[in-house]
Amino acid sequence: KYTADPTDKLPAISYWLMGSFARSSYKNLMLSAPLIILGIIIIRLLIFRLNIMSLSEDEAKSLGVNVKKTRLIFIFASTLITASSISMCGQVGWIGLIIPHMARMMVGANNTHTLPFSISLGSSLMVLIEALSRTVSVIELPISVLTAIIGAPIFISLIRKTGGGFN
Repeated sequence: KYTADPTDKLPAISYWLMGSFARSSYKNLMLSAPLIILGIIIIRLLIFRLNIMSLSEDEAKSLGVNVKKTRLIFIFASTLITASSISMCGQVGWIGLIIPHMARMMVGANNTHTLPFSISLGSSLMVLIEALSRTVSVIELPISVLTAIIGAPIFISLIRKTGGGFN
């Protein structure tokens, strides 16, 4: 940001950092979709190990899971999905923090159910927030503004419900 052209590039960088689907295109989607799909397939194929990883490290090892290797694979797959998504629409806060917790509260801790529900719930919420960002004002509000306005109170209520220390 420091070396960017202040009249042309800097506003584009700042707007991208706030998140928007305005510059999304089929070309960008075709570049990112294979990486997102690959990451989802990897996670889906190893979903049973993710359930085992929720146990202690010793229990997971005793069940035959190579904990270090499995963590690296999940980090790699998650990074593929996250980086590809962010490259298209910028940083969108709160969704990745709130949606998995909400999904877990709704369908339980079994990741074979939680993961697909999380993907569906997160994408549905993003469509609604995108529509709201285009209609709430004359100009299109950055998505992260609305996700912060909606996400912060939801996050606080989730912490209170699950006993996260804020009573």
